[in-house]
Amino acid sequence: MLSVVAGMRAYIQSMVDAVSGMKVLLLDPETLGIISMVFSQSEILENEVFLVERIDKKVGERMKHLKAICFLRPTNQNFIFLSQELKAPRYNEYHIFFTNVVLQTRLEQLAGCDEGDVVHQVQENYADVYAVNHDLFSLNLLSTIRLHENQSQWSSYEESIFERIIEGLLSVCIALRLYPCVRYTSCSELGRQVAQRLQQRILEEQSLFEAIERESKGEPPPVLLFLDRRNDPVTPLLNQWTYQAMLHELLTLDNNRVDLSAKASAGGTTDPAMSQIVMSSTQDVFFEENMLSNFGDLGGNVRNYVEQYQQATKNTAKIESLEDMQQFVDKYPEFRRMSGNVSKHVGAVHELSHIVDSTGLLMASQLEQELACEENRQEHFRQVSDMLLGSNVTNIERLRLVCLYALRYEHEVTTAQLKDILKGAGVDERQVSLVDLLLRHAGAHVRSGDLFQNKTFLAQAKSSLTKGFKGVENVYTQHKTLLASIADMMIRGRLKDANFPFAEGCRNVSNEPPRRAVVFVIGGATFEEARDIAELNKTSGESGCTIVLGGTAIHNSRSFLADIAQLGVVQPLE
Repeated sequence: MLSVVAGMRAYIQSMVDAVSGMKVLLLDPETLGIISMVFSQSEILENEVFLVERIDKKVGERMKHLKAICFLRPTNQNFIFLSQELKAPRYNEYHIFFTNVVLQTRLEQLAGCDEGDVVHQVQENYADVYAVNHDLFSLNLLSTIRLHENQSQWSSYEESIFERIIEGLLSVCIALRLYPCVRYTSCSELGRQVAQRLQQRILEEQSLFEAIERESKGEPPPVLLFLDRRNDPVTPLLNQWTYQAMLHELLTLDNNRVDLSAKASAGGTTDPAMSQIVMSSTQDVFFEENMLSNFGDLGGNVRNYVEQYQQATKNTAKIESLEDMQQFVDKYPEFRRMSGNVSKHVGAVHELSHIVDSTGLLMASQLEQELACEENRQEHFRQVSDMLLGSNVTNIERLRLVCLYALRYEHEVTTAQLKDILKGAGVDERQVSLVDLLLRHAGAHVRSGDLFQNKTFLAQAKSSLTKGFKGVENVYTQHKTLLASIADMMIRGRLKDANFPFAEGCRNVSNEPPRRAVVFVIGGATFEEARDIAELNKTSGESGCTIVLGGTAIHNSRSFLADIAQLGVVQPLE
């Protein structure tokens, strides 16, 4: 089974195992995040790492009793910092590990700076992505939209993020031991450029990939498929109702961390220790078991944990709602000490419930699903108009509804009327302009086929959430994403070459169903797509294909619209 978490952990573990004794980790901002995604602080301490420092925040104190493990991305800035460090070493030894391929000239530069002969080893460890789940990774590049401009107009920023995509995908292939057929969506020029550049890098590192190929002899060639967010702008605009997706949409997951400190006044946790919480599928068994659970089931599962404690302590407090559960946790601090992880989830679910109840999300989500799945212009116009004029939803919900309507009924004059209603409802005109920017970026003229025609990838069935406790209403939920349909065709060997061509220079071209695959979304993946990939992996069984999903980012609706906003001058969304 493919696991990007296992791949990242293996490299990092080998790094700390290679250096005995008391150690300090010297990291850059990205490698700090990469490690934190797959190792807890206690696990780092268990490996005799007594200090973690940033290479870009050098302090003067020397600690010659420590050995330094430098885990860095091979960027120009990091080579400058590392050169400065080696010229005035603070530690007894330096063991340098780069997250990707390093040019020989760079190594010669470092050797020239090592006047004290303190560098004991330099290695390439291909842990160069953020492993979110076992089958999900990100590059944390929130804004990539200007990559769609003509390459001659790219700034140094666009050039750097283009190369970051290539470097991240190269490291994933090596970490997962894949020598892939590289494919892309034919309608995406950016996808073609990325695929061709990655294929070129694979050829440049041919010795590495030939060794990988020998390991998988007799297996159908793995696939690395590039998709473009422009081809499905609907999915990141929809409210989600599974735990991990809701956390990201309503509270924002940042490197598997949720900040609840600003939410306490709105009904969230009042415990300072719970203001910053970690939600990691690799460090939290309860979260791993429930991150794909719908909201109703989640409430029941959390309540079961609380009831188990009640039974063990013979406590008879009555618990019927989320409020009862939160009050119970606040009243019995010993419960938090015994089951801190569960009380963390009680606080998070309580906050999610408060947001859902106070912002009209259930009503808005039902209409979103209907816009995504059904063709009914007159009724949809009436329903969206009524909701825009009502007081039950927030401005971001109003804007999302108009965006979804505009995508479905792109050439209808009624979209202009809805934009006028938005302005009349107090939505800033510059934010209303996001509707036009979205159509310009991801309208029908740039998509392959009709996003709303194939109902197999936009959910038809409306399924209700299981009612886990009082106070959480049933809602309509969950459509199948376009990505899920494409991935399903891929693992059946049914992708058409005309629609998903191979990168030029692929020597292992094959339409045979793969056993292992990576699907990467340029422009950002979503947790809904991650859920669909997890379901495909579960249903394919041992004899099927294992898929890992990646994206330039993991978007929620705000980050997606913020990227769209880069096409114009728009105020931040409220």
